[in-house]
Amino acid sequence: MTFKDQDAFTNHPLLRKNLLQFREYQKNISNHALSKNTLIILPTALGKTIISLLVSVNTLYNYRSKRILILAPTRPLVNQHWKSFLSYLKFLDEQTAVVTGKIPPYARSIVWNRNEIRLVFSTPEVVRNDIREKRLELNNFYLVVFDEAHRAVKDYAYTFIADQYMKHCSFPLILGLTASPGSEKNKIQEICNNLYTEHLEYKTEEDPDVMRYINPINIDWEWFDLPSEYQYVKSILKSMLDEKLDWLISRKIITKNSKWIFKRDLISMGDELRRTLITIPEERRRSLYFALMQQSNALSLMYCIELMESQGFYSLGTFLNRIQEEGGKSHKMLIDDKRIIEIRRLVEQLDKEHPKIQHLIKILGERFNSQISSKNTRNLGRRESEKDSRALVFTQYRDTAQHIVELLTKNKVRASKFVGQSKRQGDPGMKQEEQNTILEKFREGEFKVLVATSIAEEGLDIPEVDLVVFYEPIPSEIRYIQRRGRTGRKNLGSVLILATKNTIDQRYLDVSRKKIQKMKSILSSIDTQLKFISIHRISTQKDPMTKEEIEFLDSCLDKYGERIKQGLAKAGIAKFSLPKSSYSANDSGIKGIRNSVERTAKKIYSIVSMHGNSGLDIQLLHKSLRQDDVLVNAALNMLEKLERIKITGGKVIASDNLVKIPGQVFNIEIEKVVMGKAMVLVNSKWRAILNHYDYRGPRELIKKGREFKASGELYRDNSSLNIRVEQIL
Repeated sequence: MTFKDQDAFTNHPLLRKNLLQFREYQKNISNHALSKNTLIILPTALGKTIISLLVSVNTLYNYRSKRILILAPTRPLVNQHWKSFLSYLKFLDEQTAVVTGKIPPYARSIVWNRNEIRLVFSTPEVVRNDIREKRLELNNFYLVVFDEAHRAVKDYAYTFIADQYMKHCSFPLILGLTASPGSEKNKIQEICNNLYTEHLEYKTEEDPDVMRYINPINIDWEWFDLPSEYQYVKSILKSMLDEKLDWLISRKIITKNSKWIFKRDLISMGDELRRTLITIPEERRRSLYFALMQQSNALSLMYCIELMESQGFYSLGTFLNRIQEEGGKSHKMLIDDKRIIEIRRLVEQLDKEHPKIQHLIKILGERFNSQISSKNTRNLGRRESEKDSRALVFTQYRDTAQHIVELLTKNKVRASKFVGQSKRQGDPGMKQEEQNTILEKFREGEFKVLVATSIAEEGLDIPEVDLVVFYEPIPSEIRYIQRRGRTGRKNLGSVLILATKNTIDQRYLDVSRKKIQKMKSILSSIDTQLKFISIHRISTQKDPMTKEEIEFLDSCLDKYGERIKQGLAKAGIAKFSLPKSSYSANDSGIKGIRNSVERTAKKIYSIVSMHGNSGLDIQLLHKSLRQDDVLVNAALNMLEKLERIKITGGKVIASDNLVKIPGQVFNIEIEKVVMGKAMVLVNSKWRAILNHYDYRGPRELIKKGREFKASGELYRDNSSLNIRVEQIL
């Protein structure tokens, strides 16, 4: 089955009709990726996800018994891919699954073993763990997609998964997606090796077949001089740093001119000193400990200078407060220095904002604050309708992000911070639910400005913005490309980069430019080498879906057609999103699996409890339940992990029955059951009352006519004979 250009839409039996905009380059790339392990390198917004969808659709259609695994680094990104695929694909919810660490192992094993779930979206750590725990085998997955493929280096989970997949699948097909693999040849080669890449696809906005789909992006740089107050503080910090570096150089701990010592040099030196500490006698370690303190202080001072130059006094002051709270000998030596005490006093008294932040507040204030006249507003891709205008401000540091939001709010610009989930000292981070809420409010226009750290660079479905601001340049070409790609998707876009002259900002800007040019030439040379790579595959016969199967999917989806149409995207975009009410549909499917396992586990425990310490043969248990073996095994695994049962010698025994409770052994027959008690015949001789509070066993045994053996005791209560049952035997 091939794709056709029909009325500017891509149509296919498994795609919803007239929804996916046709792009020639996406069709060509996806066709190349159908037979070779391919690494696709496309800047953000050129449609990497759509290409993976096209490859997946062909696979699902032509190999009806095969499955596909889509991997993404984070839970929000996994959910985003699932929603995106289902918005285009003619698949029922029960044919897809989202598997993350929030799903318990017994429920995950059901998903992995249920072949009718043909499209699985997951995080790599979960997949790696389930392969190691033998809950998952990849041999039935015809295609594995690695999103953000530049992570496939060193011991990241992608490397392990790709290796296992290639070893155990007879016809493996890998698709890697990234905005940029980096600019170092060794790293790019490592990614290609780890993903067993046979073919590279690399496109930029300048390529002729791409340009027609891309809106122009206007990129401006704004340069600033450091104020005199900043220069004074910098001179103090620089003199302190020179003292530390001179001390290290004079003792030949580091052998470079201090002018050419950078952070990476100090970090490497620290690692070397720690390695040396392990190998030398205790009496010689004192001098090395002091050298490590000097190295640590030099690193902190270098960081202070960069922080002040690039971020401002606020971030510098926050950092110094933080290291004081953290304590430690090296930090105490630094904080107690009279010069640092003076700097902290100056920072607090001067309350002098960095010129970058002053300019940013002015620009955004003029752009979004209706109380300010638009006469002097700078034209940064501003739309005629301010209602639809959005800006995304990137900054390296959470402290700066918080400060920018506070100042924007003070200047009556609606803004919100957007950071990752991990905790930092003094910052709890944002939970996934909070992140989703912030993005929804930004999308709806409740906030006009989103001030984000690197969390907004990679993959997430950030709403369309017409202005992206780099609060500082970054030395990573990957992150530069990802940040820039957040604008110009649907309309004209602008990028504004703020930088301070003669500082780390200028060095980083130069580095990122050079790396982008370097990456292009490296990719060309590696692509030539890949042409000689050939991976052996056992030919797989196509088994396409039938017309009746497609018609069945159409009829099922028609029932929900009106509900789905509610999610049609705005203003001329040939795409729709699932409505909010259906976002949790897949979660409900997983919950259904989880509930099924838990219900089965309760049945199993009840049945094996009735068989006492002799247990029940596991084969008989399967027959008596009359349920799917995969479901029963998942329930047994869950009960074993909870230590509610033990499987030994082919028998399943309730844990409570493994330890023999002392008492007499009786044969008990239930004669009559009334509210709260039962009339029983004991040893075929005595009639006794069994009260509910005297019974330690499964409720299912307390039915008229049931007989069982138990340990316990007989006792008198007034004139009645009673029995206490402690354990079913």
